[in-house]
Amino acid sequence: MHESHQVQHLISHVQGEMKKRGVAKVTQVTVLVGELLGFDDISIGLHWDEMVIGTELEGSKIVVEFAPARLHCPVCRSDFKKKGSDLSCPKCRVMGTPTASGKEFCLKDLVV
Repeated sequence: MHESHQVQHLISHVQGEMKKRGVAKVTQVTVLVGELLGFDDISIGLHWDEMVIGTELEGSKIVVEFAPARLHCPVCRSDFKKKGSDLSCPKCRVMGTPTASGKEFCLKDLVV
């Protein structure tokens, strides 16, 4: 359900960008999705294909790129990529805290 809402918001954003740029047709939309959201590209694609029917985006392709989760170490103050289920800092092995990276759901590119 959450993916559906995000895809609907993305469609509205893309339509706004098309109007702003004076573009009538888009062939491909690339979206950046943070891995912490737990979304998958197949589900996003299915929602996209269903929701764009009857709009100027019908027939366009959605490409999903995943942004890795980054954590912050409170001890050495470095940021690092989360590896699998391991949340510890690779330098000092202390549990990292979440950053904004990995929570994205945003338009990255439009192909006309």
